[in-house]
Amino acid sequence: MDPSDAGLLDPVSAGSAAARATGDAAFVQAMLDVEAAWVQVLADAGLAEASAAAAVAEAADVARYDLASIAERTRDGANALIPLLADLRAATRETARAAGADEDSAAAAAAAVHRGATSQDIVDTALMLVARRAGEALTADLASAAASLAALAEAHRGTLCVARSLTQHALPTTFGLRAAGWLSSVSTAADRARSALAAAPLQWGGAAGTLAALVDSLAGTGLTPARLTRALAERLSLTDPGAPWHTQRLPVTALGAALADVVVAAARVGNDVLLGARPEVGELREPTSAGRGGSSAMPQKQNPVLSVTLKQAAIEAPARLGQLYAAAAAAGEERPDGGWHAEWSALRSLIRAAGAAAEQLAALAAGLQADPERMRRNLALTGDLVLSERIMARLAPHASTPTASGKAAVTELVRTALAGGESLRQLLRAAVDPAAVSDAELDALLDPADYLGASDAFIDHHLETYRKLTLHD
Repeated sequence: MDPSDAGLLDPVSAGSAAARATGDAAFVQAMLDVEAAWVQVLADAGLAEASAAAAVAEAADVARYDLASIAERTRDGANALIPLLADLRAATRETARAAGADEDSAAAAAAAVHRGATSQDIVDTALMLVARRAGEALTADLASAAASLAALAEAHRGTLCVARSLTQHALPTTFGLRAAGWLSSVSTAADRARSALAAAPLQWGGAAGTLAALVDSLAGTGLTPARLTRALAERLSLTDPGAPWHTQRLPVTALGAALADVVVAAARVGNDVLLGARPEVGELREPTSAGRGGSSAMPQKQNPVLSVTLKQAAIEAPARLGQLYAAAAAAGEERPDGGWHAEWSALRSLIRAAGAAAEQLAALAAGLQADPERMRRNLALTGDLVLSERIMARLAPHASTPTASGKAAVTELVRTALAGGESLRQLLRAAVDPAAVSDAELDALLDPADYLGASDAFIDHHLETYRKLTLHD
């Protein structure tokens, strides 16, 4: 790996499958694969020699190329394909000669490279190819994470905990419903990402989106550009859009948005774990492994680094997605002047962030530990006050104090309980006629397990929706 691309300042993706699949070497290999596939299509159609396709295929190995040199020369043409193309043609001549070709045949093999194509065709198609390849691990990791979250939702559907609204105790809920909410976001994002990756299209339009050079070369052959581009899309496992998309950049923004959804869904889980893993909360614990979560100065610490890096990715991703949309909006005429160039790093960052987040999330969800007893104790911190909503609705018609009645009386009792002294239960018992509400009825009203609404039904809904999604295919 190029040491300048090792990821030292990007802990969410450093060392991940996504980083390997999106590095400079992976992108150059993708461009080489597109060029080689195109020559093979030409050869299959009788427009190039089979020996030329074989020579290009052998030359299309990223290990043969000096990436630092290509990067340095990229500045002269504003895209990496231009210097790579010169190197590929030279390498094709070498491989053709090594296979026994004479100079004319070797030159013809080199000339077959990039015939009728333009830099945008190769760069756009290569980026889609990189996304598809990185997407294999991404979708597998999201499917694994979703399965783990579904198991958590089912196992903890009856585990009481407190719902927090604006950081404060709100109402009783269950950890199963919270996990089912995570599942809903993750499985939906996984499905969107899978669809967007499956739809990644070939871009093939020639110098100005007309394929004029290709059409000209096909005169009298009976072949059509559509036949050749369809064959190229099939060879690369990309979709054939039927026409160049060129400066219509919605394929890029659609893919970027789906990848950003993955990051957001993963961070949603990480945010809750960061809160739950605080020692004073103690409801959740990240899975441990040798070397993970340690501190350089405080050996007692076990940092929730999986969740920390998920949050890092979520902070960075919106800016990258915004960059894609800004670049798409700047596109004009038949080749964007700077907008196209601004897409490349943004799209790669989103592919990398989403893939790495999916990998981290899969590890987090598979080993996340919940502490039901701690959840119950935290719920009890607010006492009966956590049921104030229910108390107001059910007891206001029967409540009265020396200074108020109805809702005003219940509000007064809640404020008194918040101020300390008697519990809300004691205050209610004194303010509500036992003939209207018995002790047993009051106890039932103040049981948090009896005020969970439709949580079970919602868990079932999220689980059923998840099971219907295409990530199981």
